[in-house]
Amino acid sequence: MLPCRSEAANQKGVEVCWGRGEPSLFTCHNAVIGSSGQRISYRKSYRFSLLSSSSLTISSSQPSDAGFYHCRLQLPGLFNDQTFSVHLIIIDSRPVFSSEPSKRSDDEGNLNAPQTTTDYITEGSDVTGGATTEPMMAVVQPIQQQERVNTLQMFVGNTVRTSFVVFIPALLLAAAYRVWRLKQSWETDRRMDQSEEGSSSA
Repeated sequence: MLPCRSEAANQKGVEVCWGRGEPSLFTCHNAVIGSSGQRISYRKSYRFSLLSSSSLTISSSQPSDAGFYHCRLQLPGLFNDQTFSVHLIIIDSRPVFSSEPSKRSDDEGNLNAPQTTTDYITEGSDVTGGATTEPMMAVVQPIQQQERVNTLQMFVGNTVRTSFVVFIPALLLAAAYRVWRLKQSWETDRRMDQSEEGSSSA
């Protein structure tokens, strides 16, 4: 399970999509699944599913599933979308893994002592694999780094959207004003022509 850690993730009726790679400004990039409320609107593969908390579940995980994922919550209103990125690291378990912290032993520092592997801990795995011999580990980006990414994306997105919001109405107003001026000029010319015709006939 890859968590979508956002306060709005548990709200009902929120549109959620998960994609691979870095998130784009407006939509999910390379989407794998999307939902509108409780209804799944898009699913790239049967292996992807969503929980009620908007978390992504990947069944029968494969090494090719490793990489960056992002969830986007499309909230009502302008500039309210929220994104959260997760870096999924898939580790093929060859040596023995332990969920207990490694303990100091008398052999520590002895170069001839047999090597033991206790670095990777399977406890709290965020992705379910197809076999117990292939533990998966999901590493979430640091909060500060994620905030910087989101802040930059929000700034660029807000700037682009604000430009459209301001530019399009201004363009429409300019076009309407130009049409109005042309109409006024045409009516003025018509009145002048009529007055000239009246004076000449008199």
